[in-house]
Amino acid sequence: MVGLLLGYFLVQQPDLGWSVIWIPMVALGSIALFQFTTLQNELTQNNSYSIWIHSCLLIIAALYSASIEVFTAYLLFLLALRSLLSMRSGLGLIKKIFDASFWIATAALFYSWTFLLILIVFISIILYAFTNIKYWTVPLIAISGVGLLTFTLDLYTGTDSLLKILEGFDYTFDYLTNEWSLSAIVSLIFGSVGFLFSAAILLGFPNISLSARSRFSILGFAGVCGSVFLVIEGIALFVLPVIAIFTARFIQETDDKIIKETLLWIPLISMLILFFLKF
Repeated sequence: MVGLLLGYFLVQQPDLGWSVIWIPMVALGSIALFQFTTLQNELTQNNSYSIWIHSCLLIIAALYSASIEVFTAYLLFLLALRSLLSMRSGLGLIKKIFDASFWIATAALFYSWTFLLILIVFISIILYAFTNIKYWTVPLIAISGVGLLTFTLDLYTGTDSLLKILEGFDYTFDYLTNEWSLSAIVSLIFGSVGFLFSAAILLGFPNISLSARSRFSILGFAGVCGSVFLVIEGIALFVLPVIAIFTARFIQETDDKIIKETLLWIPLISMLILFFLKF
């Protein structure tokens, strides 16, 4: 499917330049990292449901949002999410908090609004290390480190990366004033479903054990932040992990084969229909 995506960009959008190669590569890396994080943290059982749904939805997002910057920010977000979810082991908390904060701050260089995801870091600290004050300073150190490195790079290369981050916080809601397009409708559907699933996860549905509730709380809050991106800029890419994991858990817990098959076919059929509508 990633090869299909690459072929689409080659035929339809040759003006993308190097993005025609980098977007599929980043998408493939995101798929692999998502599956590794999902299985490592036991968010689903050892099956292919989540990676199948995530892959189909990610390709839809790529077809209707061909921005290498946003996809790079998404890959960095998955790296941060992996560090936060692994805090459940209680080992190397300072390193994991620093890594997650560092990846989120770096993601903000590509897509400014991802800086809001730093809230998930502090939520994770509340869940896993609330009483230790020194953990609360680690995200600030990581953010300062990224800021200092970026400032130094700007100084020697003449770029304005830090200034672009501030300019990237656009809240004019331009996508709402434009004529409704298929891309906006797809993003709205993704964002709405992602928000509902995030709320359901935070409310404890599906049936989640107490030992796993902290991990799913982090995932749920990440989905809520992703829904905010939809409201602000119409980008629903960051809710895909929530949709894929929630749907996969529902599939593995239901005994109705018709429902299972339907939920597995919907992403593929939707991807094929939306793919051909792009031509």
